[in-house]
Amino acid sequence: MGGGGEKPAGFPHPNPTVSYWQIPPHHIANHRTTQSLPTSKTFDYVIVGSGVSGAAVAHKLLSRDPSLSILMLEARTAASAASGRNGGHCRAGFWLNFAQYLAAHGEDEALKFERLEEENVQDMANFVRDHQVDCDFRDVVTADTYVTEEEWEKVLDVVRIREEVRQRRPDAGPLTPRTVLQGREARERLGMEGIVGAVTWPAHTQNPYLLTCRMLELSLEKGLNLQTTTTALRVLPAPSGSPARWDVETDRGSVHAKQVVFATNAYTNQLHPGLAATGFLTPGRAQLAAIRPGKNALGNPALRGSAGINDAGSGDYFLCRGPGLRGEGDVLYGGGRSQSATKDLGITDDSTINFKIAAYLHHAPPRYFGREKWGEDGDVVRDWTGITCYTPDTFPLVGEAPGQKGLWMSVGMNGHGMAMAFRSAEALVEMMTTGKEPEWFPKPFRIQRAWTDAASNGRILG
Repeated sequence: MGGGGEKPAGFPHPNPTVSYWQIPPHHIANHRTTQSLPTSKTFDYVIVGSGVSGAAVAHKLLSRDPSLSILMLEARTAASAASGRNGGHCRAGFWLNFAQYLAAHGEDEALKFERLEEENVQDMANFVRDHQVDCDFRDVVTADTYVTEEEWEKVLDVVRIREEVRQRRPDAGPLTPRTVLQGREARERLGMEGIVGAVTWPAHTQNPYLLTCRMLELSLEKGLNLQTTTTALRVLPAPSGSPARWDVETDRGSVHAKQVVFATNAYTNQLHPGLAATGFLTPGRAQLAAIRPGKNALGNPALRGSAGINDAGSGDYFLCRGPGLRGEGDVLYGGGRSQSATKDLGITDDSTINFKIAAYLHHAPPRYFGREKWGEDGDVVRDWTGITCYTPDTFPLVGEAPGQKGLWMSVGMNGHGMAMAFRSAEALVEMMTTGKEPEWFPKPFRIQRAWTDAASNGRILG
């Protein structure tokens, strides 16, 4: 079979919407290292998924040991899922959950997560610069903005708690300086009339599709075998006496591996019924629109960076394409789940858009910038969707599946993969190659909790 045909619900849809970033398609989009699927060989690793998690695992494994044999299976084209469809942000934004993490897991683990997130963003920047990746990577000032006093007061409480911990534990950071802007100062500095406050800090914007494809290219140069439009349908223990531990059945035949890595995020439930039974992973459809800025928005300071409007539209976010980039001036505006009764959760179909959300995204900016500052709405360039994956506690699942030696996962990125996946991959590679967790690895990332939390009726366990 050629692969890439119709698949059962829950697998990647064969005809997804085309994201802003995927025009034009990368030259490895339909890459197959070998014309035929290598079904007679036993690989050291089979990685399922070619997004940033899978690409990072392959890159880090081959950087440690170029002699490894690694096969990567991708159901669609390379980097065609969330990593090629997100909003283009690279920012340490989960600092807002610090008080929640502190209460649930204690000070040490809350600080471990904060450091992982911030170092992940820095590692991404270092990767781009070290490898001279052409992915429109820009240093920007990002902002978390608020339009209601009630939510803004909660954020100020988090700021105070973080500062108290920092004063007591100066060695623990935070690494990234953040600036609190109140009331009029926030509105004037960001040019957004509808906000009551903001917190700003250094971050980045990028073309995530080009970044991920370049990461894959570097591994291809070191011997990775990438097979696109090849859907992994099930993973089964290899027969007794086989040199492999796992067989991966695909729509083009079965492949064999000593170890298997799921970098499948929202599609993991289809491949692992045991994990699906816990209900721990929830897929969701995220949506974005690329729009031309309003007639009066040229030069608005908020459009020089990126921002989240965290208490609007179930969490809106935007960035503006900078000078000299393709689509210069385009505003990529995402969010709007409040327009859906289900918040578009439980969906794995990214072949369509939610037209109600689209209408909201097309006309949302004047609500927060002010109609006069924004002016007459610009044209709509493109709408698209992507499938994200959520966990009850906002942390990913990273590690070896309980009782299934050699079956590994780094999934459940909570729509925040560009700030967690790279370091999660580093931790996973450390576990796979040494048998130990790195000291910096947050315990709340441990994969076992998907089963123990389910047994405890969904409680977040410390």
